[in-house]
Amino acid sequence: MLDQMGETSERSEPVKTDTVKIYGFSFDFPITDRLEFNPKFRREAGDLAVKSPTRSVVFVSWGELDKAVKKLPTPADHANFSIEKIAKETRGKLSSREQKEIPVSGHMAAYNHVKVETPGGAFGGGRREQEIESLHIHCENTSRYFVVYATYGPDNSDDARRRTIRTIIESFKCH
Repeated sequence: MLDQMGETSERSEPVKTDTVKIYGFSFDFPITDRLEFNPKFRREAGDLAVKSPTRSVVFVSWGELDKAVKKLPTPADHANFSIEKIAKETRGKLSSREQKEIPVSGHMAAYNHVKVETPGGAFGGGRREQEIESLHIHCENTSRYFVVYATYGPDNSDDARRRTIRTIIESFKCH
C-alpha cells in the first residue's frame, strides 16, 4: 500500500493518534507523544514541538506567507533556503538528499530528507552525521506557510521520530 509520500506503508499495526486543531490548521500525532507550545506563538506565526517518550522531537512552525514569498516564492525555494541555512550554521556538508513534491491539503509541498556531515566537537572528535527531514507548504488560502521538520543524529534516529513525522505529514490540513 502506498502512502501520501509515495512509499510503501510498513506499519504492522495502526498508530493510535490524537488530533490538534489550532488557528484553522490541524494534524494527527501519536497518542503517546506530548505537545509543547512556544508561549510566544500567535495566529500569524509560531511553532510547537511534538515530543515522543523517547525524546524525539518534530517541530511544526508557521508564519506569514507574504513575508516568505518575497524571498522564497515556492515551497522548494523555501526548503532549499532552510537546508542551506542549517548546513551553514553547523558548518556542515550535505552528503545526500532526497527531494520530492507531495500533495498536502490541496497544495504541492516540498519534502526533503537530507544528511549533513558536521565537524566533530571541540577536540576534533571526527565528523558527525545529522539528518533533517522536512516538509514546506505555502497555503494561499490561509496566507501562511507551514514547516514540519525534525533533526536527528545517529544516536536518536529512532522509529518514534519517523512515525511521528509521517503521521503529521499524512494528516496535515492547513485550511
